[in-house]
Amino acid sequence: QLRKAVYGRGLSMPIGIHVLEQLLLDRRASPQELVARVKLTLSLASIRRMVKPCDQLVADDIRSYAATGQPDRPLVNAQIQNAITQGIAELIESDGEEFSEEITEALEETRQCKERFLQAMKVSRQQLAALIETLPSSIGFEDFFERSAVPTVERLARRAGALESCRERGIAGLLEIKSVRAAVGLAQSFIYGQTFEGWAPASDDSIDFLHVPCAAASAEIFVTTDPRLREAVERVALDGLRAMSLAEFLAACGRAEPA
Repeated sequence: QLRKAVYGRGLSMPIGIHVLEQLLLDRRASPQELVARVKLTLSLASIRRMVKPCDQLVADDIRSYAATGQPDRPLVNAQIQNAITQGIAELIESDGEEFSEEITEALEETRQCKERFLQAMKVSRQQLAALIETLPSSIGFEDFFERSAVPTVERLARRAGALESCRERGIAGLLEIKSVRAAVGLAQSFIYGQTFEGWAPASDDSIDFLHVPCAAASAEIFVTTDPRLREAVERVALDGLRAMSLAEFLAACGRAEPA
């Protein structure tokens, strides 16, 4: 049913470059297993709709908002697109034995972007510690977001070199840019959950900070089997993005008019 929805053009799946990075740089997989995973992924997801690394996506959207009031295009540039597409073709042709330097460099740069972004979010959380100590334990998420979102998004804007321009245009408007709101809101949602709801940190939480902003900028549905992540996404109120379990998504794809 999923393939039918994709091939019938009732459903299109952009692919995040972070997904390809995790897939292609997995050195534990044998060459044959790697090729099989790549083929399966690309039989469903569109290689021609490859979403930027989260760090670049958010920074580009902040600068574009500062200049025009609108987000930037969420897809990677043609040079990266062509390098990865050609590299994947060579990988499949060689049955996983040949891995081009161009695709390795592109994905390694993505990995470095990932680390920079996660470090920035970690620093942001540390800087919010003093504010959190002043808040009542009964505070709701909306109030928590209202108080903590602006300092966080201003740090991101400063990091992108566009803080003063964003202030002139309006910080509130910057928080309505989908990728930015997702990046800030998801981090605040997890901080709130761990501080006020007793959520235990999980080893894969940091990866969620990458995939959700990319989904918010390029898709209408974000699929995850993690119920806590679905809750974290839903309460951020991301306009145009729904979080679904895999079962819900597959059921939607089986209907006459796919979601």
